[in-house]
Amino acid sequence: MDHQSYAAFATNSTNPLYLHSNESPALILVAPPLDNKNYHTWSRLMHIALISKNKERFIDGSFPKQFVSDPMYAQWIRCNTMVLSWIQRSISESIAKSVLWIATPSDVWNNLRIRFSHSDVFRISDIQEELYRFRQGTLDVSEYFTQLKMLWDELENYHPLPCCTCSFACSCGVVDSAKKYREQDYVIRFLKRLNDRFAQSKSQIMMMTPLPHIDKAFSLVIQQERELNYSLSSDSTNFEVTALHVNGQHGKQSHISKGKGNRVCTHCGRTNHTVDTCFQKNGYPPGYRQKNKGQNSTHASSQSQANNATNGSASAEIASGPSFGFIQEEFQSIWALLQQSKHLLLPIPSPLHP
Repeated sequence: MDHQSYAAFATNSTNPLYLHSNESPALILVAPPLDNKNYHTWSRLMHIALISKNKERFIDGSFPKQFVSDPMYAQWIRCNTMVLSWIQRSISESIAKSVLWIATPSDVWNNLRIRFSHSDVFRISDIQEELYRFRQGTLDVSEYFTQLKMLWDELENYHPLPCCTCSFACSCGVVDSAKKYREQDYVIRFLKRLNDRFAQSKSQIMMMTPLPHIDKAFSLVIQQERELNYSLSSDSTNFEVTALHVNGQHGKQSHISKGKGNRVCTHCGRTNHTVDTCFQKNGYPPGYRQKNKGQNSTHASSQSQANNATNGSASAEIASGPSFGFIQEEFQSIWALLQQSKHLLLPIPSPLHP
């Protein structure tokens, strides 16, 4: 390869040995880093990242080391070291130390796969048990489906369906049928562990023939979830508006009734009577039993005696009736009130009409 051909090859973006000027060995391609529990997820993400950078041939072994005499040797060493740095940055510190002295990315990749890709029956049984115990609970439909999908994908990595290895293409359709049955199992498992409020969607989907794909079933259920959430939100808003309206009317009526029912005396300031029938101003009738004792009773008695003394001169002019300190009209008004009072056990005979 001459110098001109080499320059054209080295600057071609489709060339695995091409590196952009922004490429850095400190770049972290995958997060979270690899540990002893997330190998399958990490390897999938790392593989996608290396494909996007056109460097997947460095981990699958299809781009072996160049000879020292090859004009592409220096470029190969540079790309090889760059991929090694990306892998080192994407794994935990303890694991990175164990693969520090491995020279090629393909050897590091194989070493990690052998160490952490545990496809043993114990892990398979744990995933299957978790799948059968897993329920929606307090999760929304999207979170519930996402966690189920993660378990299904991990089980697929550990326990994949067999592929046809015949020299001629198989025409019996056994592999396709096995995939179809597994998809149906996914749909059934997804629907059976939903909450009871999705009973209508569950029954409708499971009565379909054939069963829809798992993604279609998820789409139907998520639509009902949005409808249910909208209905609950509307009902809550209507309830709050109605409660505010009722409370407002009740408060308004209470205010009106209180305003109409209370009569205030302008003489003593008390309620439920007026100045025309005020005992403190016009005097207490004979035999009146006062509710309050002590100072209030003393004050009322003194006030009554004063009022009686004041009205004595006016009552002296009435010769036909006895002297009680009242004029006849005032006494008749007080007498009518006494007949309606619940405090008197026996009716009092009128002194004006024996």
